[in-house]
Amino acid sequence: MQIFPHFLRRPKAAYGLIIVMLALAVMTLVFASLLSLSSANSQITVRNNLFNQSENAAESATENIMASMVRDFQNGNLGTASGYASLFPPTNGWPIYYGFSCTNGDPASSTNYAASVWIGDFTTAATNLDSQFAGLYGFLQPCVIASTATPQGQGQNLSATIYQSIQFARIPLFQFAIFYNMDLEINPGAGMNINGRVHSNNTIWATGNGSGSQLLNFTTNVEAATGIFYQRSTNDPSAQRYGDVFFVYSNTINPDPNANVMSLPIGSVTANNNPTNVVAILNPPPPAYFQVYTGPGTNYLENAADLIVSNPAAGFASTLGQTLTVYYQNPNITSYLTPILPDIMISSNVTSSTPHVTNVIYAGYSFVTNVSFYDYREKAVVQAVQINVGTMNIWLTNTIALGSSNSEINYIFPAFGLTNQYATLGGNQYNVLNTFGSTSKAHSINSIYVYNNVSRITGSQLPAVRMFNGQQLPTNGLTVVTPQPMYVEGDYNTTTNGLVFSRNNLGDTTNTYPAGLFADAVTILSANWNDSYTGIYTNLASRSPVNTTINAATLEGIVPSNGAHYSGGVENFLRLLENWGGTLTYNGSIVVMFPSQYATNPWLPTGNYYNAPNRNWGFDLNFNKSTGLPPLTPQVKQTVRGSWAAW
Repeated sequence: MQIFPHFLRRPKAAYGLIIVMLALAVMTLVFASLLSLSSANSQITVRNNLFNQSENAAESATENIMASMVRDFQNGNLGTASGYASLFPPTNGWPIYYGFSCTNGDPASSTNYAASVWIGDFTTAATNLDSQFAGLYGFLQPCVIASTATPQGQGQNLSATIYQSIQFARIPLFQFAIFYNMDLEINPGAGMNINGRVHSNNTIWATGNGSGSQLLNFTTNVEAATGIFYQRSTNDPSAQRYGDVFFVYSNTINPDPNANVMSLPIGSVTANNNPTNVVAILNPPPPAYFQVYTGPGTNYLENAADLIVSNPAAGFASTLGQTLTVYYQNPNITSYLTPILPDIMISSNVTSSTPHVTNVIYAGYSFVTNVSFYDYREKAVVQAVQINVGTMNIWLTNTIALGSSNSEINYIFPAFGLTNQYATLGGNQYNVLNTFGSTSKAHSINSIYVYNNVSRITGSQLPAVRMFNGQQLPTNGLTVVTPQPMYVEGDYNTTTNGLVFSRNNLGDTTNTYPAGLFADAVTILSANWNDSYTGIYTNLASRSPVNTTINAATLEGIVPSNGAHYSGGVENFLRLLENWGGTLTYNGSIVVMFPSQYATNPWLPTGNYYNAPNRNWGFDLNFNKSTGLPPLTPQVKQTVRGSWAAW
């Protein structure tokens, strides 16, 4: 019997149902996954947005604190870290309320402060700067600000922390070959090389006198805050010209027409790069800062000087220094200002060293007196306080005591009511106070502030200071400051020993000390100058100079171009009154900060009151080292941002 298998067939409809159910299950799973993914993405987006908002809030806290620190630094010195840490940012109008805390891990203080703030000490050694100030050095105060911001009432405790490091920098001005706080105009009539950094807080207007040897050549960085133009200033009435100007190009922006303004701190003035404010550093400090040796008081140079010389309103040349007063200043001494006794005796006939003196006039100073001469640019008789640097060097080493057999002044002092026979007359005692023990200022006498109270009468009389016999300076250098015009007669700072000289050679400052001349204007008189030159009776052709060398940084004012007169430009920042034809060598740094307040007659072209020298000018490379800077070098202040992090 043959058996045939019988196969049962399931209905096709059953398979279709199973497939549909499986598809629905898969679709449901996918949809659920998509919903879950969408929800997760939505939550991630919310969290990201919330974190970004927290990050912005934390950054707001750090920036709020930084703004206060920058303000205080520009106007004086930083406050305390805890004071800044307690400054919470204004949150009015914010859509989310935030709590702020410091990041130092102290639960007790974390909610009392908006941030952690650390303020370091200023570096004692100069440090190379980074960021936009690369190529300069300064003295740095490092700081760190870190804040954590946590949103409130958002259902998620999603905080963010911002960390910022910054450096507050004091940048010595004399690192610049040329620094102008005003428009910088330079339009030389001959070829000119500028071998150092150049900066203007306003605009630079520059032209050469042609091509080749007549071009204006900048060998390093040039920058201005409001533009660089290769033409004469729009305030210069001279015929327009467009001579060649050459720059050295590098990986940095050079020339840079959009540089940062560099401000000089003056008291509590916030717009302290304003020339009207900056001139205050040369003036006597206002009462609030007189003899204030900390904070804003340190911005006034009179408070920083070692010696202060004052000339009364009637201190004319005819007084021969009789009414001058000289003080020694030291904030480490209780009295601050110590009157310095006269060290020589003057008679109507002769200076004597014996007790047999007749026709005695007064007791005076060996290194400072009164002189007068005529200024052909200002058309006025100059009544000047004259500092004899050579005799000052002798005075600084003089240890002769009042009452000793060698003290000629001993015989005249009783007539003036000065009976302290144990006081000393020489300046060595002040050098000792400046350099030893609890009164030390860490340097010997190296700065003088002079205020001449003689009235300025336009076109008739001009108060001033004159440096004389200045070939060799004191061993720590010398800076002289006055708010009045300054004149320098003869070579200045050309030897350290009287045997080997650095003069008549551009770039040779081997045999020099750090030197600064700060004044309303600086005029150079050659060693051939004669005070008997009088007004129209001594014509220009008769005023014949000899080659002269000046090795010093200068800070001064100018008479700006005004549409009627040209300022004279950088090429005439050193004023001249003689019939030059020889060489004037200048190694230094040119800093112009304000319009002149005393010597205000405009520059006139050659042939009027001077003829031009061969200008042998350059930047003193000693100033590239902080140890080579002149005493009392002003410092501009800048904020340098460092690292930034968020987490």
